[in-house]
Amino acid sequence: WHRAHQKRLNAEAIRDSILSVSGRLDRKMGGTSVPVHLTDFLTGRGRPGGSGPVDGHGRRSIYIKVCRNFLPAFLTAFDFPIPSTTVGDRLVTNVPAQALALMNDPFVHEQARLWGDRVMKSAGEEGLLVAIDRMWQQAFGRPPSGAEIAMARSFVEDNGAEGWADLAHTLIQAKEFRFIP
Repeated sequence: WHRAHQKRLNAEAIRDSILSVSGRLDRKMGGTSVPVHLTDFLTGRGRPGGSGPVDGHGRRSIYIKVCRNFLPAFLTAFDFPIPSTTVGDRLVTNVPAQALALMNDPFVHEQARLWGDRVMKSAGEEGLLVAIDRMWQQAFGRPPSGAEIAMARSFVEDNGAEGWADLAHTLIQAKEFRFIP
């Protein structure tokens, strides 16, 4: 890994990946755009009349309506291009705002909770180890190591239902979730 030329996913792919692991990704193509979710901090002239849902109804990022003065904060943290200028090549930065967005954004919390709830239900039917393995496969495309299984098992057993959502949130925050080799 230390020699690999890693590439970070772009903002839209990160958001769509989060929707995918949570089970909320709507793969339907076409249709109308989804209004951007407006927070209390998005104020000013030209503010759209209504706010869209936090998860954009599960639609892919390409269907989120772009208003030049009211960009989605989550996507902006991950170098979403500013639509008022032309961009030949996207910037790829690694700044603290990205980690903070993954840690605190309501969208990420909601999707982690949904993913955790879904996995917790399947763990009751299929077993704890199968559920943990599925989470790693969905998040990273690989099985968990022995140490990762032990850590996840201990964490979930100690924290109950909230443990599944917290584990899902932790996997979304991992560098391996946002980068491809």
